[in-house]
Amino acid sequence: MSETAAPKITGSSETIKHIADYAEFGKLDPELLLADAPVMPNLDVEPITFERAELIQVFAEIPMGSLEEQIPPALAPTNPSFVSWRGLHLPETPWGPVTIAETRLVCRAGFRPRVFLVEGRTDNAEAAKALAEGWGFRLRVADRVSLRRWADQTVLEVEDEGQTILKVRMVEPTPTNGTSFGLNANVNIAHTPLGPKLVQAGADWTFHSADLGRPRIDAFVPEAWGRGGVVPTYPVSAVAGTADVTFREIKFVSDVSQPALFGTTAIR
Repeated sequence: MSETAAPKITGSSETIKHIADYAEFGKLDPELLLADAPVMPNLDVEPITFERAELIQVFAEIPMGSLEEQIPPALAPTNPSFVSWRGLHLPETPWGPVTIAETRLVCRAGFRPRVFLVEGRTDNAEAAKALAEGWGFRLRVADRVSLRRWADQTVLEVEDEGQTILKVRMVEPTPTNGTSFGLNANVNIAHTPLGPKLVQAGADWTFHSADLGRPRIDAFVPEAWGRGGVVPTYPVSAVAGTADVTFREIKFVSDVSQPALFGTTAIR
């Protein structure tokens, strides 16, 4: 970020006149999330590309009305509401091979669809530190995080403290080109040089292979992820594939306590 350029506030009373009384926003106190949130020493991280990453993403509905209590006031819930699990295996990184599993909640930041990171697990402590400092990823090291792909299914599994805390699958794959996948940017809560912020962590994908399939949820322990409370009720969709993925530079951060329509700052 330039030393002379002042951050630009992207929403104001000049561009957005009001928010309707019936509009819904998150009700979770941000302080409950900030106690152990990642610390980002700066917002100048450069994009990084991971070649031939393995991906799985599984969506499931959660009870209507439950999402508001799981997201901060900057974000708006969606109805129906969904939990999104994403698994990534990055075979070549500056920190060695990395596998990541994330539990995320589908929401909106302003008008944009986003996914709020509840918490993630990884098998690489060095990568967890770098991803936290660069993009605000809240990751903990687990006993085992695995993402395995076969011809008939893709499986993401996490074991920690002697139990399986997540196992989701994509089965009955149908080949596609990946352009229809809903791979929305993360919003990750973190301490930044601008104060506590929701950091928009986007990614670009170039697929080598991609499949749509049926979702299966074999295991999920809500209490093991963040503050708990995420309860899947019905599996909805699943995608998987192999892609070159680029984690972008940070372009926007948002105030944690007011709607992102008014509290979003352009970094670049």
